[in-house]
Amino acid sequence: MRWSLAAVVLGVVAAPAAAAETTFPYKAVIITDNVYVRSGPGENYYPTDRLKAGQQVEVYRNDAGGWCAIRPPAGSFSWVAGRDLEVNKDNLARVIENHAAARVGSRFSDIREVIQVRLNRGEAVEVLGAKPSGPAPSAAAETWYKIAPPSGEFRWVDGKHVAADNSADGLPRPGAGGRAGRLSAEEFQNAMTDIDVEIATMVAEEPTVWDFSELGERANSLFQQAQTATERGQARLVLGKIARFDDIRQRYKKLGTADTEVARVDRRAARLSQIMPSWGDPQGHYDAVGRLAWIPVQTAGAPQYAIVDPKGGVRCYVSPGPGVNLRSFVGREVGINGTRGYMFEQKAGHLMARQVTLVDEAMLR
Repeated sequence: MRWSLAAVVLGVVAAPAAAAETTFPYKAVIITDNVYVRSGPGENYYPTDRLKAGQQVEVYRNDAGGWCAIRPPAGSFSWVAGRDLEVNKDNLARVIENHAAARVGSRFSDIREVIQVRLNRGEAVEVLGAKPSGPAPSAAAETWYKIAPPSGEFRWVDGKHVAADNSADGLPRPGAGGRAGRLSAEEFQNAMTDIDVEIATMVAEEPTVWDFSELGERANSLFQQAQTATERGQARLVLGKIARFDDIRQRYKKLGTADTEVARVDRRAARLSQIMPSWGDPQGHYDAVGRLAWIPVQTAGAPQYAIVDPKGGVRCYVSPGPGVNLRSFVGREVGINGTRGYMFEQKAGHLMARQVTLVDEAMLR
């Protein structure tokens, strides 16, 4: 089951009083290395890109939570369903449906949950590429087109990593914005968790589209910044996981035959998805049903949450989707809907949660 592509309303409010006189847009500089650019103003929104210290951005809005809406960085893109476009020559397309959704794209995966802008019929868009949503593109409705981000669509960066660029040499003002340097223990753990979630999201796709080069660079950078033996151990664990998945990717690509072990594993995962439409829910109302448990990433090598059966066995691992707070449901009996995947290393299912509902324990008996 794929995520339902519900529109996400980005509630932008007035900037704090200290920034009341700021004129938008304004030039700014990223002052922390490896900063996530996200699809919305918060860490629950999926990352779309990553910026390095010293890169310039253009800020169009600030929200009360300290997030900055910036012009989409070079290489950014959005997704539009093929049924909404009439593709012409010269990499141009015309919108043929009114209020067609432009969905914010990410260069880390094919996720396309967030909608900021809707396109009008007759509007022209620049086509950057296309990807079938199924095994074979038999109709336009089965194809998603990458387009240049439309007017009015932003990306978001945490304001602590941004400083207004008011100097002639293009460097940030002293003391402005966030801080550079080594990560705090909390920042380090958050960065490790982000990488783990991105790995789980990536491996839900076909191995042929996996690309761990950037995740490996980030994990190695965290290893270099680690200040304790525990942090170094966490970084080594993630680097080892990336290496194992990358080995699977290379073997899958090299052998390229349905008779290989990797292909057989992939087929078993596909059959599992068809034979078992939901984990622990025979009525099929949810993608997974059971008690939500917290599992330490550093010991399980998996997402931090899992749906477990009455005996404590893992039915599937769970990662939070945009705007989903799983922490408040830990220890409760829940039904979850979202994007289904398979984690090869754990030989277990994975669910990117879109909606969480408390359920009656009686339905689990």
